[in-house]
Amino acid sequence: MTFAIVEPDAQLASREANHRFLNTLTALHGLLRNDFGGFVDPAVRDAVSVFSSRIQAFASVHRTLGEDSGQDRVDAAAHLAKLCAELCAAHLAPRGVRCEFRSDPANLPREVCQKLSLIVVELVTNAAKHAFGGRSGGRVSVSLRRAGDGWICQVADNGSGLGGGGAGDGMKLVRGLAQALGGALLVHSDAGGVIVTLRLADPDA
Repeated sequence: MTFAIVEPDAQLASREANHRFLNTLTALHGLLRNDFGGFVDPAVRDAVSVFSSRIQAFASVHRTLGEDSGQDRVDAAAHLAKLCAELCAAHLAPRGVRCEFRSDPANLPREVCQKLSLIVVELVTNAAKHAFGGRSGGRVSVSLRRAGDGWICQVADNGSGLGGGGAGDGMKLVRGLAQALGGALLVHSDAGGVIVTLRLADPDA
């Protein structure tokens, strides 16, 4: 006698929704490249490249966090290391900028890891686009470390600082995600670069 393992309807629906969402992102990436990739204007081509890479990065976040969907927790250190490598290849390396990543061992709830990942995507993308003004040889560092009874996630660059005061749409998104995590966000900017620090309470406390 054989037995078939039947997934609960909710889990099947979740897998199907995940698959459809990834297909949508793939289609959007293709449409963007096809519709705007032929422009000669360097500014348009650069904008298309950055936005296309951002779509790919978000797809990577969703794909990785969609793996083993029955698990409620994620190896955040391994996931963020993979994400930073992908962001570096897509955004930083083509500009001659390197990326460094360090993390303490971190097994975090999936929802927390997802929001942290989106924050890192946005901050690294912003640094690649605005921090270095066309110069090469820059550095973006990402870290996640234990701090007392909580966590600190930090993204820093050695670029030219925030000329506009950090009030762009990217930072608004980051602040919204930080608020959703119940975290405290600190942004320091000067001529030596930008340091964005997110302090989180231990989600298991």
